[in-house]
Amino acid sequence: MDNLRKRISGKKDIAGNIIRDLNQFYKEYKESFEFKFVSPEELNQSEKEIFNKTDKILSLIGGKPPVVKEIKISETIRKELGYRETVGLWDPKTGYIIIRRDMLASLEKYAGTLLHEVTHAISGTGDVSREFEIALTDVLGKIVAKVLEGDQQAPHV
Repeated sequence: MDNLRKRISGKKDIAGNIIRDLNQFYKEYKESFEFKFVSPEELNQSEKEIFNKTDKILSLIGGKPPVVKEIKISETIRKELGYRETVGLWDPKTGYIIIRRDMLASLEKYAGTLLHEVTHAISGTGDVSREFEIALTDVLGKIVAKVLEGDQQAPHV
């Protein structure tokens, strides 16, 4: 793989354009993220009500994992790229889960996005992988077990 990378690095295609290798793709991908963070105080009342349920949502899987330092809300996550936009992101370098503000329009969307990103955090796996699917299945199993346990009722979120 390294040999192929070296052979095409800096080369041009038949149209005279530089061939995009994985390094270039990764660079463009990282540059496509653009955050406009919103503090919890800036949220409207209904957004605050949903955001304030974060701990209850996370209690369904045993609480906020230690690797997650903070849950942040952003007006934007990625620049418009013409396909389905990113609604959440796990950043292992900072320990932040970043969720796009419009996910706070419904508890279901916010909770789903939060738990998806937490699954990335606790599993260390990326999207579209068998490992992530297994980790997400484990998270769903924990939630259902917690809700259906004999003497425990579902937390009222």
